[in-house]
Amino acid sequence: MPISDRDYIRGEHPPSCTCKECTERKLGKLSGHSSSKGRKETLRRTKPTSLHSTIPPVFQTIVRKPFHRIWINIPLSVHKLFLSLLVIAGLVDIIQRGYTLFTHQTDPVKNTIIFLVEVGLWFWIVAILRSRRYKYRKPKFKLVFVVVIAITLVGTFAGIEPLSSYKDNLTSKWASYQAEHKAKEAKRVAEAIAMTPALIKEAPTRTEIESSPTTTQTLKVEEAEREAFELINKVRQEAGAPPTKWNDELYKLSKAHTQDMANKGELFHTPIGATHGENAWGGRGYYHYKYEELARVIVSGWMSSPLHKAWLLHAPIQESVVSIVITPDGQYASWSFWTINLGRGPELVEKIAREWRNSGSNLPWIEWLYIKGYLEK
Repeated sequence: MPISDRDYIRGEHPPSCTCKECTERKLGKLSGHSSSKGRKETLRRTKPTSLHSTIPPVFQTIVRKPFHRIWINIPLSVHKLFLSLLVIAGLVDIIQRGYTLFTHQTDPVKNTIIFLVEVGLWFWIVAILRSRRYKYRKPKFKLVFVVVIAITLVGTFAGIEPLSSYKDNLTSKWASYQAEHKAKEAKRVAEAIAMTPALIKEAPTRTEIESSPTTTQTLKVEEAEREAFELINKVRQEAGAPPTKWNDELYKLSKAHTQDMANKGELFHTPIGATHGENAWGGRGYYHYKYEELARVIVSGWMSSPLHKAWLLHAPIQESVVSIVITPDGQYASWSFWTINLGRGPELVEKIAREWRNSGSNLPWIEWLYIKGYLEK
């Protein structure tokens, strides 16, 4: 039997215990001497460490009366359940904050300090959870962790927010990653074929030619994207809002979203709670605009829509990009921006969103906007 499993190591002394304290207490009884002082000393030595004793003395006077009395009246199993959930939640928050710091999507100084404080508090709670007071108590941490994961998965696939939005966001990122991987693989194969001797092939169809953009077409699309970006900054300056800066990482996310819209042939937005949002434009049938007029038409379309215009002129937005994808049967565009530290967005958007929430409608946000006439298809 390992020493950690013995009763007297855990602070429990059965009648058959032969430790030093119990032996002296039994000998005291046999000799007729009082052993109450010895029992008190034994209990003092073997008393498990409490949560209150782990708090620095400076703060014990603050939490002693209101907190300590409530805490000691709660069963230890509830203590351990609460601490286990706190450890799991803290771990999730540390991972999320570390990711935002690594991808430079937040204030580095402020959030680095918060991150280090969270890590320190997390290790402190873990140390309390592993102390003798809670280590052998039920429920086990592994059981709590498995139950939390199971409930999270059920809630995610049942459509409970914001778990469902996080799932959709991860799915979208995974699809974007796969699309980018396939594009790189296709480019590699094309380069390998170009290095081999030319073979006789069937002539490509018109659809194949149109669906494979040339270098000239790609350059024209990039020029239209930059022109639309400059036009948006121009209208922002005219409205008194500061111009935005171009972000290459945001451009990759925006391009993947626009390509996804083009593949599905319909407009849609990134899930609520994602790191970025966008104004969407185009659809099937939008194929008659020339490259030279594409930027002006896209920005004019957004400026003629009150909700899209409100986002275009939203002053807190600091970085944005424009991405355009052209297919044989449609043209698609997205003006994307980071949603971090934007709150609920422009005042007009918040007003309409409050109306949507108060209506109690089960319709999705975008579909409700179309029905109410706030957006035009």
